[in-house]
Amino acid sequence: MRVLLVDDEIEFVNTLSNRLGMRGIKADVVHDGTEALDYVKKQEPDVMVVDLKMPGLHGMEVLRQVKKTNPDIQVVILTGHGTDRDEEEARRLKAFDYLTKPTDGDALAERIRAAHRHKVRRKGREKMKVLLVDDEIEFVTTLSNRLGIRGIRTDVVHDGDQALDYVKEQEPDVIVLDLKMPGLHGMEVLRRLSKTNPDIQVVVLTGHGTDRDEEEAQRLKAFDYLRKPTDVDTLADRIRGAYRYKMEKMMAAVAFAEAGEFDTARDLAKEAESLRTTGEMFKDEK
Repeated sequence: MRVLLVDDEIEFVNTLSNRLGMRGIKADVVHDGTEALDYVKKQEPDVMVVDLKMPGLHGMEVLRQVKKTNPDIQVVILTGHGTDRDEEEARRLKAFDYLTKPTDGDALAERIRAAHRHKVRRKGREKMKVLLVDDEIEFVTTLSNRLGIRGIRTDVVHDGDQALDYVKEQEPDVIVLDLKMPGLHGMEVLRRLSKTNPDIQVVVLTGHGTDRDEEEAQRLKAFDYLRKPTDVDTLADRIRGAYRYKMEKMMAAVAFAEAGEFDTARDLAKEAESLRTTGEMFKDEK
């Protein structure tokens, strides 16, 4: 999980980051509210631990803006200057928890893990987000409609640049990606996503791919590689398998981390990545 600590007391927050690291929680640190919002724009954390009284932007305003723009981020308030009224306002704004300094390091670590667990479980209850990327407008529109009939709602874009812009605004769970498109080639889209958004599961669906393309897609950890024409029911099964893989991997990693088995959590991720394609894990599931 990605954790961000926001506190203007530099010595305190650096010590806190080190102590959390000893408990298996790696945390980034910023020292005021404006830096926190800039961080969130570039890389969304799972959990933020936010002080209230800081120079410039108050922690309550940080909470307000984060929940408005990034409601999935779980915010734990940790303050030495809060009031009962502050706590009421923080809870009204959907802070995950409200803690006062001094707080025991183990207790804070437990609340951070609980916040992350809450986010993952909430995500698992939501409908999956699927993006179709294909320049053949009539084909991809028809495909979107047919997947909708099968209970899979999708958004559609028509080239690689649009796909990357979409991902910056709202990260999908699964992308169904054509290869041969005007402008940015689908393989380059996959390559960039593997670096910037490795949790997105990508199903390549192409009518122009080669065996070499398939090998490269597998190397870049595409969930699956399908060739057009593909039966819609088969594609729907692969999309659901990709989403199931993503959620089960996340839940397993969280469970091991909460149990203190951090090496096991890391090994789990590495084991999944070592497969020829992650899709092989679910190739027989319907």
